Amino acid sequence: MKFGKTIETNAKELPEEWQPYLIQYKLLKKNIKNIVQELDNTFKNLNIAPPTFLGDSDDASESTPDGGTDAHSIAESSSTAGQAPMEFAGVPEEIAYNIEKDSDGLVHPVITVKIRRLPAHQQQQQQHTQVVELLTVAGLPENTSVILQSDGNSDTAPITISTTEPAATELGDKSNTIACAEDSASNSLTVETQSDAEETQVTVRLKADQQFFDQLIEYIERMRQFEQRYTKAYNTNVDHLSTELATVTSPYKQDYQVWREIFRLYTDAQVWNRAHGDTRLSSTAREGQERFNKFARHIESLGLAQRFQNPMSARVLMSFYKLNLELTHMKLLQEMNEEATRKIIKKHDKRTHLVAKTQFPRLITIDTTSLTRALLFTIYTDLVGIVPQIDDYLCPMCLNIAWRPLRLECSHVFCSRCVVKASKRRMFNCPVCRSKNAVYRASISNIDQSLLNFLRLYFPKEIKERQRDIQRDISEEEAQMMVVHDRSGPCIIM
Repeated sequence: MKFGKTIETNAKELPEEWQPYLIQYKLLKKNIKNIVQELDNTFKNLNIAPPTFLGDSDDASESTPDGGTDAHSIAESSSTAGQAPMEFAGVPEEIAYNIEKDSDGLVHPVITVKIRRLPAHQQQQQQHTQVVELLTVAGLPENTSVILQSDGNSDTAPITISTTEPAATELGDKSNTIACAEDSASNSLTVETQSDAEETQVTVRLKADQQFFDQLIEYIERMRQFEQRYTKAYNTNVDHLSTELATVTSPYKQDYQVWREIFRLYTDAQVWNRAHGDTRLSSTAREGQERFNKFARHIESLGLAQRFQNPMSARVLMSFYKLNLELTHMKLLQEMNEEATRKIIKKHDKRTHLVAKTQFPRLITIDTTSLTRALLFTIYTDLVGIVPQIDDYLCPMCLNIAWRPLRLECSHVFCSRCVVKASKRRMFNCPVCRSKNAVYRASISNIDQSLLNFLRLYFPKEIKERQRDIQRDISEEEAQMMVVHDRSGPCIIM
């Protein structure tokens, strides 16, 4: 499927009001045809061999090493079409294409051509001043130095506007001057040249090429403005949803445990990231959408939504689903625009033989990760983070909930029971950071009372289970201490 058709198909998945912010790939593709035509006409008007022959670049044509097409191959193409072979006064020896960025942030594509005159037997050049009628070549500077060829028929009184100094020949001849002149009432150029002139330089600014990049940048800037407006509205929605979620997920509410399970499953589903707790996007829009749909189906299969006691919880869950769906759409929109930009620049380079793919991305970029990463971070911190998860409060030693949490001087938190065991085993340094004697200096005063109260409030069931396990563990240790280990003596129990 062609990419233009692919964009149209994928655009249907986006909200209707989002579709105008897609890069119009087909329109830009049509602009490339105008660039090729204007480029060809410009070089014809300059009477030099153009870098491409007018027509589809997919047609086979003999190309020069720099990506252009030499005069001989163009003449053959013209003859093949039933036309008289074209003759040129010169061929481009070197073509440099640069995309410049001015102080206002606007980009300007510029073509610089070094022209080499053809040998005398390949051209029919007159040895006197020639007046050449130029078709409109948008943006051609008045001080352009060119080698032109025409029949010299013109009654226009030329006015010299500039002079340039071309390079010296290999025979050591002095530089030759080519003077360009333009009549104030007509678009004509006058060329005064000598027969031994060898090369000169032309700077061309194509109107169609400028329009192409202006249009592409306009699409990109419009997308950025939309992203800014959407981010503002998104954050407003998250703030409102966060308030409602804090109400229905209170530990004193019946729906709290249901929400804990929902957000635990959401985190485990790793909708947008592959590593637990990593909010960097590593999934494409398609992958994220597939994982979220799988998560939603899992919630439905467990019947968690039906266990809500508060009707507000069902509305909040739907709003949470909607935020994730919008995140998928934003990711898809950015990916499509990035791909459209890459492909249209590639198409531009292929059709015109002017290389922009290495320059344009350095001037204008489409960031497909920063915004969606920020939106995802907002979801995790302002919504999912409202409901505490037990994994965030595990003791690093026993990997159970930190019973009677004891905070060492290095700020790491452990079970009081684990700290006692470590001390008995003469493990006096912190097991995490190896802070010297952190365990040895710990005492009952190191118990984090606020964290203890927090855990009792939000994880009462887990705290009670952990307390029973510790009591069982202590009982077993006490029982072992009562066992007589010396089996060599007689039994003392009658």
